[in-house]
Amino acid sequence: RSKYMGFWGRLRFARKPISIIDLAVVVASIFIILFGSEGQVFATSAIRGIRFLQILRMLHVDRQGGTWRLLGSVVFIHRQELITTLYIGFLGLIFSSYFVYLAEKDVAGGNSAFTSYADALWWGVITMTTIGYGDVVPQTWLGRIVASCFSIFAISFFALPAGILGSGFALKVQQKQRQKHFNRQIPAAATLIQCVWRCHAAEKHVAERRKVHVDPLAAEKEKMSQVKKKQGIFRYTKTNKKRISTASMDAEMGEMRKMRNGEVEEGMLTKGVGNHHGDSRSDGMEELDGEESGCSRIMYVSDLTDVHKNAIRAIRKIKYFIARRKFQQARKPYDVRDVMEQYSQGHLNMMVRIKELQRRLDTALGKPGQYQANSKKSQAMTIGARLSRVEIQLSTLDRKMDVNIRVMQQV
Repeated sequence: RSKYMGFWGRLRFARKPISIIDLAVVVASIFIILFGSEGQVFATSAIRGIRFLQILRMLHVDRQGGTWRLLGSVVFIHRQELITTLYIGFLGLIFSSYFVYLAEKDVAGGNSAFTSYADALWWGVITMTTIGYGDVVPQTWLGRIVASCFSIFAISFFALPAGILGSGFALKVQQKQRQKHFNRQIPAAATLIQCVWRCHAAEKHVAERRKVHVDPLAAEKEKMSQVKKKQGIFRYTKTNKKRISTASMDAEMGEMRKMRNGEVEEGMLTKGVGNHHGDSRSDGMEELDGEESGCSRIMYVSDLTDVHKNAIRAIRKIKYFIARRKFQQARKPYDVRDVMEQYSQGHLNMMVRIKELQRRLDTALGKPGQYQANSKKSQAMTIGARLSRVEIQLSTLDRKMDVNIRVMQQV
């Protein structure tokens, strides 16, 4: 790696814990080999020391595993719970050992196993950790009752760290799986964004974005020829003249060759100089015309036709559909819990959309039952109100037509 290059990089590598252990093993082994021999025979203690130091090399198994890093992260995340349970557990251990010692120190016959508070602490550690050697046990009923009460209370707290660490490891593994699943989505999302932007750039109204498919050398050559034309074709001095030669354009590099210098003979007459100047100018103009025609031909060849543009749009559309399918596959859930969460989120979004649609319908058509014949609410300018007014007008018109028909029949 680059961070381990140079003197400071080697020093950084030597400061790693595994490197320090290797250095200690190598140095200790050298000292044992040099100074641990008695004459021609190595001492047994020296051989045992070498064997013990070689055992430390088993730590190399965790070079790429990250076991200690994972354990440290889990302990650090759940440090508050672990400190609380261990604190309460040690309080229970101290009090239970003390009360059992008070109950068992004055046993009749002098056969008490709790001769000191240290023996009581030993009994408490063995009991609270559920090992139970059985070498030290309370003998009186009072000691047994005290031991039973404190054991039920303290053992529960001594067993909590195992459950906390187990759940922490499970959550850490699940978090790593989620992170790995999320990291797989990043390249697919980036590719999809690029394809969407390229599809947008290939549209007809975005002409500037298609210049990536055009050879930029042709435009550069045209600019160079225009600059050269503005600066002038020839420059004269009293003794020599620098003449611009035909500049050969490289289609791939776009660089001009060096200009060749032409010596002008001394003693040339003014008329001759003028004629030569005119001839040279005509030659230079012809060369520039040739160069400009070449540039125009390059621009014509480099421009995109409609067929090329349609082909570019089709290819980019195909790439967009492929990228979208890959992104959808990368976003598929991998756990039942994720499936349930996705379904609940989709159901919530659907309910929000349904409520929004219902609100728009109520705004446009009005709520049912509010369009009565002679109600004030019917004055609202909605579709339902207008339909209600039309129905009222039709019914009124129908009644008037009936009245007119009866009048005409009577006449």
